[in-house]
Amino acid sequence: MNQASRFCYDSIMIAEIIPATKTINLNTFSYLVPDDFKGQIKIGSLVKISFGKRFIYGIVFSLSNDTKNDLKLKEINNIVDNFRLPEEYIEAAKWVSNHYFCTLGEAISLFLPKEMKRPKIVAKKEIDNSSLKEIIFSSEQQKIYEEIKISFQNDKKPVLLYGVTGSGKTELYIRLALDTIKLGKQVIVLIPEIILTPQTVERFARSFGEEISIMHSRLSNSERYKCYYDFYLGKTNIIIGPRSALLVPSNRLGLIIVDEEQEDSFKQEQSPRYHAVALAEKISKLCGADLLLGTATPRIESFYKTASGSWGLKVIAKRHQKEQMPESKIVDMRDEIKKGNFSPISEILKQEMAIVLKQEKQVLLYMNRRGSATFVSCRDCGYVLNCPNCSIPLVYHIYGGDNALSCHHCDYKQKVPSKCPNCGSTKIKYFGAGIEKIADETKTIFPAAKIELIDSVIARKKDYYDYFYQRLKEKKVDIIIGTQMIAKGLDIPGIELVGVISADVGLNIPQFRSGEKAYSLLTQVSGRSGRDKSLGKTIIQTYWPEALPILCASKHDFQSFYNNEIIERKKFAYPPFSMLIRVISENRNEKKAFEEIEKLHQEFLKQQINFIGPGPCFYQKLNNKYRFHILIKEQKEKREVIKNIALEYPQFVWDVDPVNLL
Repeated sequence: MNQASRFCYDSIMIAEIIPATKTINLNTFSYLVPDDFKGQIKIGSLVKISFGKRFIYGIVFSLSNDTKNDLKLKEINNIVDNFRLPEEYIEAAKWVSNHYFCTLGEAISLFLPKEMKRPKIVAKKEIDNSSLKEIIFSSEQQKIYEEIKISFQNDKKPVLLYGVTGSGKTELYIRLALDTIKLGKQVIVLIPEIILTPQTVERFARSFGEEISIMHSRLSNSERYKCYYDFYLGKTNIIIGPRSALLVPSNRLGLIIVDEEQEDSFKQEQSPRYHAVALAEKISKLCGADLLLGTATPRIESFYKTASGSWGLKVIAKRHQKEQMPESKIVDMRDEIKKGNFSPISEILKQEMAIVLKQEKQVLLYMNRRGSATFVSCRDCGYVLNCPNCSIPLVYHIYGGDNALSCHHCDYKQKVPSKCPNCGSTKIKYFGAGIEKIADETKTIFPAAKIELIDSVIARKKDYYDYFYQRLKEKKVDIIIGTQMIAKGLDIPGIELVGVISADVGLNIPQFRSGEKAYSLLTQVSGRSGRDKSLGKTIIQTYWPEALPILCASKHDFQSFYNNEIIERKKFAYPPFSMLIRVISENRNEKKAFEEIEKLHQEFLKQQINFIGPGPCFYQKLNNKYRFHILIKEQKEKREVIKNIALEYPQFVWDVDPVNLL
C-alpha cells in the first residue's frame, strides 16, 4: 500500500513541496492536496504550484494528514503524471544543498526535465550499428576486467581505472556496461567534452545499437526532452553525455562510468556549483550502483583516495598490444632563438612534420591559446588594448571573417584601431601567438597541406564535432591545430606526430593546481599520437625544459609527479589535505565590492576560520564587475559555522571545492 492511499479522504492532506527555484530561508512549503489528486500523489511527484505571483514546478517532499479545516493554504494546481523523482535523488539533492551551500530548490532543479511541457518530438537520429561486434580483450584487459568485477562485488566502493593513453579503457567500459544491462539495469557514461561525443557513441553503438540516449548542449528542446524521457522511462539503457547526463534519474541504475575523470568541465560554474565526480559518487552509493572512473592522468585528490583506501585502483601500464609509449622530445626554444629561428615552430618540429606528411599520416599541433595574437600594443607608448568590460587584453582574430579584437570572457568585439588611442601613434603591433597564427605559419611552411582549426568557439556550431570527427577519420585533414579540446580522448589512428607549440602556457598561473593541469594536458595530448601500428612521436616546445610537469609528462611518469605534488599539497594544506571554499564579491562599483568582502573578512576573524585574503581576483574585472575573493581552508569542525554564514550572505558567490581560483 502506498503512502497516499493510507490517508483518509475525509481529512485534509498536506504536501510539503520543494519548489524548483532558489528560495530564502525555507526549503519546503505547505500546500493542500485536492481530493482529485489524493489517490495519485506520492513522495517525489512533480507538481505545479502557485508560488508568489507565478506558477512553477516542485517536488513532493513529504505528505501528512490534518483534520483541521481552517488552514489557509494554497492548493496544488496539477500533477505531471509521467514523472516521479525517485527518493534516492531527493536524498542526493539534500546532499548537494548541504555540501555546496545552495537551497534545496536549486539542488532539486538539477534532476528535473528542463522541458516540462512535451514539445514536438523529432525523429530519433539514426545510429550506425552496422558493425556490431563483440569486444575482444587482450590478456591484460581481461585481467583488469576480472579484477574490477571482483572489486565491485566485494569492496562495494568506487574504482579508479588508471590506464595510460591508448590502453583500451573504452573496451573495458563497454564490457562492464554489457554486464550491467544483462542484469536489467541502466548505465550512465559521462564524458568531459562535446567533441568526444561522436566517437564514444560510435564505439558503444557497435555493441548496443539503438539502446543509447545521447545528451549534449547542442540538442534542441525536443531532442533534449526525448533523450531525458527515453532514459528515465527505460526505453534506452545507456545515456552518454557530459555532466548533465548524470542528472537524468533512473529507477534501476547499475553503473556510472566517468571517462577522463580529471577534467575541469565536470565542475559546474553556476549555482549549484557541484562536481560531477563527487555527485556521481553520492548517487552511486544511494542507488547501490557501481562507479568506475577512468583516466590516464588522475587528479591528485583521486589518486590520494586510492592510496588511503577510499577508492579501489586498477592500473593498465601499457598501451593496447604495445610495449612502449610514444617517444617524446623536449625542445628548448631558447636555443632556437640563439640559432636565429624566431618562428613559433622549431626546426626539428618542421622536419618531423615534413616526414609525417610525406608518409600521408596526420599531424596534431597543440596550442592552448585561441586567436592570432594574444594582445595588441603600441610600440611607442606601450599602451595595451584591453576589454572595456573586463580589463584584460583583447585577442586578435583573423579566421572566421572576424579580423577583429575579441574578449574571450564577455565576447566584446572591436575593430583594430589604425592609431593608438593613447598617443596617436600608428605603430600598432601584434604580440604573442594563438592557434590562428600557428595556422598561418604552418600554411607558409606546408602550402599543400589541408589544415583544420578547432577550439571551443568553432565547436559551438551545431553538428560541427560530427563533421570534424568524420573528416579526421577519412584523412581529409593533414594537420589539426587546436586548443585543449583536442588534448584528451580523441582517438584517430592516423595521427603520427603531436607538436606542443608552447608547453609553458598556464604553467605559472597563480593557483596551486597549475602544475597538475600542465602535466595532465601535456600527457593527454602526447597520447593522441601512435594509435595504430606505429609508435608515434611528440615534440614538446618550451622555454622551461627543467620544469617538473614538463619533464614528467615527456616520460609519461605520473608517479614521480604525484610523489612530488602530494608533498607540496600537504606542506601548504591544500586538497586533499583540506577542503577549499572560494567566496567572491562582485559589484560594478569597485569600492562596494571590496567593502562587502571586508565585512565577511571580519566575520571570519570573529569565528576563527582559517582563510587567505581578501584580495583582488586574478581577473580583477569581468563583465563590468569588479571582483575580490577569500579562500577558506575549511576545518571540519567549522563546517556548519561556514554554511550558516553562507546563508546569511547570499550576495556572494560561494564555490565549494573550486577548480578555478582565477
